[in-house]
Amino acid sequence: MIAGVAYDLADCYQRHRQSGGVAWKGVSAALARGSLRALLAAPGIEGLLEALRGQALTHEACALRAPPALCAPLHDPGRFIGIGLNYRSHAREIGQPIPTEPPLFAKWANAITGPYDDVTLPAYSQAVDYEVELGVVIGRRARQVSLQDVMDYVFGYTVINDVSARDLQFRTGQWLAGKISDGFAPMGPGVVEKADVGPLRDLVLETWVNGELRQQGRASDMIFDVPALVSRLSHLMTLEPGDVIATGTPPGVGMSRTPPCYLGDRDVVRMQITGIGVIENRFVAPS
Repeated sequence: MIAGVAYDLADCYQRHRQSGGVAWKGVSAALARGSLRALLAAPGIEGLLEALRGQALTHEACALRAPPALCAPLHDPGRFIGIGLNYRSHAREIGQPIPTEPPLFAKWANAITGPYDDVTLPAYSQAVDYEVELGVVIGRRARQVSLQDVMDYVFGYTVINDVSARDLQFRTGQWLAGKISDGFAPMGPGVVEKADVGPLRDLVLETWVNGELRQQGRASDMIFDVPALVSRLSHLMTLEPGDVIATGTPPGVGMSRTPPCYLGDRDVVRMQITGIGVIENRFVAPS
């Protein structure tokens, strides 16, 4: 979403070229691949984005006329980085100290699924949990970026459910096994450009399970805010366009309830973040 309008970028660019519009380097190839990651890395991306922001590409030709059947907005990130224990109230609810450095873990592209897709519960876990998270999408190569400049490297934001198999997550000292199953990262409904999102600290993150409100928190409760996370990560590794950072979850996860309340067959999880959108996924038993 750019300037408050959702676009089918491939259709938009095709119409633009058919009407004699300028070709932006690398954009056509990226759109043919259906890859937001490749598009953000294309040399001509700024030309396309500026044309959309300024409506130099006509609204009638470019804007989506009806909601499409949405897939995940980003299916092939080079890096999918997770941040643990990044909300003060969440750390408190599970009895953990406030971290002095952000705990890091990873997911991979196999975990990504669409904003309204079914998610199959893995047969090897009995403790599948939900976590609503603000997803940050990197827009420019970022290496050792200062706090003052870091937001220039962020493209936009999305909603992520960092699905977690708690029995696997805590089996060892590494969380990875509980985070990487197929479908464990519903994402969407789109990527909203940063200029279209209000002050990050005011964002409200919410989760409902079968209509019951389970999570509600504000991004102002983050221990490490978005600029701090992106800057710190850029000093650990080079971040590339299309990389995704899941920035942690507010309180109310299933494992913190008494007794713990995990997801089961046909449970429906709905998540919303202010100004970014809603995702809703049904969890189903393996066939």
